[in-house]
Amino acid sequence: MSDTPGFSRATHLSIVWGVALAALTLLEWRSLDRDPLGHQIMTPFIERKVTIGLAGDAPIDPLEEKREQAGPAEPGLQYEVEFDFNGPLFLACFFGPVLVFQGLGLLASLRRARD
Repeated sequence: MSDTPGFSRATHLSIVWGVALAALTLLEWRSLDRDPLGHQIMTPFIERKVTIGLAGDAPIDPLEEKREQAGPAEPGLQYEVEFDFNGPLFLACFFGPVLVFQGLGLLASLRRARD
């Protein structure tokens, strides 16, 4: 048998926090790929920039096509969506709680040793 102790509660919480944060980030990024304008961004480290412009060759809705046959064509709107990932903020959100968990674990072990 090994003399090394198992993971502490703080280490377990840190691992769970890291996995949960990574999973939430990946799920949100994937949902933004599917619906970039309709999905509200919940994490603070993913930023969305939307640019709206006019385009003459924009895709036309079938209902709009019937209207266009009756009158002159109007240019459509073109949406350009960019996503940015703020790495330093992600690291702060990742390591901040880990430091808190480890600090509280250290205080709890010092308190147990004193008693």
